[in-house]
Amino acid sequence: MKNILVLTDFSEAAEVASDQGLKIAKILETGITFLHLISTPVEWRKIPLEKENLYPETKAAIGEAKDKLFKLERKAKESNVEAHTSLVYNLGMGEIYTYINEKNYELVIIGAHGKADEKKPVGTNTLMIAHKSPVPVLILKPGVKPNLRRKWIIVSDYLEKSSEILSLFMNIASKLNASVQLLYVNTPYYFLETPQIYEKLDKYISKYSDMDLTYMIIDAFNEERGIEFYVNLSNCDVVGLIVHGHSGLNPVFRRSILEKVLNQIDLPVITLNADRLNIGK
Repeated sequence: MKNILVLTDFSEAAEVASDQGLKIAKILETGITFLHLISTPVEWRKIPLEKENLYPETKAAIGEAKDKLFKLERKAKESNVEAHTSLVYNLGMGEIYTYINEKNYELVIIGAHGKADEKKPVGTNTLMIAHKSPVPVLILKPGVKPNLRRKWIIVSDYLEKSSEILSLFMNIASKLNASVQLLYVNTPYYFLETPQIYEKLDKYISKYSDMDLTYMIIDAFNEERGIEFYVNLSNCDVVGLIVHGHSGLNPVFRRSILEKVLNQIDLPVITLNADRLNIGK
């Protein structure tokens, strides 16, 4: 059984991620793992116990982290969710993706510190994990009370390369009993006539006929403006964004669009880089 992985630094943003992770794990009937990174001046696992006292600040920080992880584990068990914790030493946030394995995890959840209304950009660590994770990443912000079981919009090019990721998103949305609207942003630079777009979207509508699924086409000068406009118009609760590396034909699916969207809206964003899918299999 795959688990949900919650990355935590015990901040307000991480608390949001932990709370939502527990709710999702309970609904999906899966386990949850809380992971915390800590830096130490030496290889902590290799030093003898008697030498730990030479680093009192580090020892205290490790003890505090273990205590907070234990409280998260206990909170999960009180909710009847199987929980595990992991304290990882001296692994930079930019390399944490190496810990994420699609055979073990169905979803990664991160609390982001940036706020759109305060003009605070999302951190580079969050973006790095989102770009390199081989499983979907759900990014949450503090101060927002997400309703992950209501309405999702998913933005994609709806080409073959994106279909497997879309299936992953749809699987999670279906388990959460959320309605889904497929959004296509039509721009002057990558313009398609309406019948061409309908042909793309109709394939997915028929494929997921058992779900509450609709679609919408938005004309916009660029992709991020189209997404922001429709988010404000639609009263949605979650934005799904499929991205590619620099080989993507349409810039809406290149990695930079994720940063722009996260800095424009405070809604939960679930994302996956198509170039990372199936790595390691």
